[in-house]
Amino acid sequence: MSTNLLFRSLLMFILVLGSITYSLAQNPEQTLRGQVIDAVAQKALPGATVLLEGSTLGTTTDDNGKFRFENLPVGRYRLRVSFVGYDTLVVPELLLESGRETVLNLPLSIAYTTLSELSITAAPLELSSLNLSVRSISNETTLRFPGVFFDPARTASAFPGVVNTNDQANFLSVRGNTPNANLWRLEGVDILNPNHTPNAGSQSDLPTFTGGGVNMLSTQMLGNSAFLTGDYAAGYGNALGGVFDMRLRTGNNEQQEYTLQASVLGFDAAAEGPIGKAGGASYLINGRYSTLGLLSDLGLDFGGEAISFKDVAVNLVFPFAKGGKFTLFGMAGNSSNVFAGDRDSTTWEFDKDRQDIDFESSTQVIGGTFKLPVGQKGMWHTSFAYSSYNSERLSVYFVEAGPNLRDQIRQYRRSVHSYWHLKPNPRQTIKVGVLYNGGEIIQPYTSTKLDFGNLEWELGLHYLKLLNAVALEDGTISSFEPRLNLAYRLDANKKLTLSFGEFSQKPILPVSDVAQPLSLVKSQQSSIGFQVQTGPSTSIEVQAYYQKQTKVAVLPYSFQMLSSNFSNERVPVLLSDFSIPEVLNADGEARNYGLELNLRRYLEKGFYLLANSSIYRSEYRNNSSAYAQTFGNNEWRSSHFDGRFVFNATAGKEWRKERKAGKVKLWGINGRAVVMGNLRQTPVDVTLSELEEITVPAFTIITNNERIDPAFTLKSATYFRLDTRLYFKWNRAGRNNTFALDIQNASNQQNAGFFYYDHLQEKVLEKKQLGIIPILSYRVEF
Repeated sequence: MSTNLLFRSLLMFILVLGSITYSLAQNPEQTLRGQVIDAVAQKALPGATVLLEGSTLGTTTDDNGKFRFENLPVGRYRLRVSFVGYDTLVVPELLLESGRETVLNLPLSIAYTTLSELSITAAPLELSSLNLSVRSISNETTLRFPGVFFDPARTASAFPGVVNTNDQANFLSVRGNTPNANLWRLEGVDILNPNHTPNAGSQSDLPTFTGGGVNMLSTQMLGNSAFLTGDYAAGYGNALGGVFDMRLRTGNNEQQEYTLQASVLGFDAAAEGPIGKAGGASYLINGRYSTLGLLSDLGLDFGGEAISFKDVAVNLVFPFAKGGKFTLFGMAGNSSNVFAGDRDSTTWEFDKDRQDIDFESSTQVIGGTFKLPVGQKGMWHTSFAYSSYNSERLSVYFVEAGPNLRDQIRQYRRSVHSYWHLKPNPRQTIKVGVLYNGGEIIQPYTSTKLDFGNLEWELGLHYLKLLNAVALEDGTISSFEPRLNLAYRLDANKKLTLSFGEFSQKPILPVSDVAQPLSLVKSQQSSIGFQVQTGPSTSIEVQAYYQKQTKVAVLPYSFQMLSSNFSNERVPVLLSDFSIPEVLNADGEARNYGLELNLRRYLEKGFYLLANSSIYRSEYRNNSSAYAQTFGNNEWRSSHFDGRFVFNATAGKEWRKERKAGKVKLWGINGRAVVMGNLRQTPVDVTLSELEEITVPAFTIITNNERIDPAFTLKSATYFRLDTRLYFKWNRAGRNNTFALDIQNASNQQNAGFFYYDHLQEKVLEKKQLGIIPILSYRVEF
């Protein structure tokens, strides 16, 4: 990247900043308020103590569990909440800025022992867990971490056991599983792929099912969310990898507030405020328009593609008496990648130059939630949503050199999640619910959590049944799934965890046909972990896990459903006259196992650190008789996602400056380094690729009259990437501003992507990952 590029980018933002007129200097102050509730019954906790650590400021909650601090100087705070009979909750990394009030919802869990656990989290969640596989993602974290493009899914790639399989997108492999094993939830209900440009980074621009270039929900919309890497409680199903449990932020119910953000990626605008004069109802709405054409104008090469997306999202909240609440939410967006080939044949370098390629996608979600107290000890929750996901890619040769190809995905889902959460006595909680995806899947479940002093355990049972489905030979379309989580507190700072459970997932097949035979992929998962709180903001975790998957759909040769993400490999359905349903069987199995070490220090005294390492294996084998006849064995083999190791380190330093009254400045520098084993590839069959005029992986290699399975035998060099983020914040009365420079792949590392056959050059080429990408942004809240 040239110096001229950075100069032009900087000049553009100086002009934007120069057009802003500031108010007269006043001491910037803000309000911090919120509510403290029981994590299970969702009841207000009056009389809870709320302290701002490091100061003399403190208060107690009123009869509605609410608290308020007014006229607080802007800056970083650490909040401590305690209540008799409950674990203490500490919220670090609390950033108070002028221009927007900070409103918190703080759920407390009951303590049953004198060894009360100190719960420290930057994103307080109503979701509680007895294992170490639940990670919180706060809005402020997503805005601070480098190289994530304000995307919570990319933020999750900094967690242990998580690998981002391509720089251009948020396709996450969790503990060696395919990204297709992941599940997206919004407000507690399952939804379809909520990502723009779901073909980003995929071979031949093929559309995918669970990821994309960037999440459709802007950071202005997202509240405290969770990312689960395994060992889910009984309320989760139809997933084997990670679960994104996204929650929407509630708009300010007392005053109007606005957010504007401009960057070389595009523009965001959000508004929020009360609905009516009383009652506490609120709205939050955000619109976004983005085009990477701005980056192209600055000199960055995106392969000649014109990439753009736009979306709108809304969240309406209507609380009512005694803790009940009704919400309506929705989002809609579309994206496109358009490539126009060069009509001058003398300039052609790659086969793509001879094509016109048009990719379009759209996603819509509309839904709501209803929460109603049941008696004094229970709460009934219901979430519902209708989501649709459509993508289409059309490639047309404008010369007679190859086939015109059309790839389409059309999905619709009607989802309901209803459950009753009950606390019949201080030591027990019960949850009974059902998940229903209209005409596709039904999943009733129940769980009970008991506490015996230092030992706490949760036992659950989940049942999943495919509706209107026919089972493959040796397959199954229903599954009973027991789950058990144990936690033993050695003292207030140390905890041992043990988890075991059975899980299943409806496979995502390359051919969309409800009548084709299926089999649920079955999985047994277990883990053991240890966590120690080594300081007021620092913890260390170690966790070992093992996953065994059976009933995996396989072809007679080497293709295996869990070893491929359709964004990276085209299924060779043109190789013979057979159709997919006639040759798939459920004779495959897979296993993933590994060890994770995680060190986290929340931002304290201007410094934070998240460092983790994972050593793991991801393997599979094909047990079909046809495979044994072809290759003479069914040994365990590396899957596409068997990178073997990944190391992440994300750190940042922040400085506060207040040189004159009325202006508070924060400077920050952040960095993230990733080192990991690259994903494994399958050699390209040159002969078949020429014949089919698409890239076809080799299914068999004959050496010394012996057939060898070449699947995933190629491994590129170790992957390394360095991301940085520099930011400057300044607060004036009624307004806060942030100017930031993110640089993805700051060292311009040329990491390997995937292999493909180029029909113009008539040879196999290696596609590289993205090079250096600078993202300048300006954000104002008022």
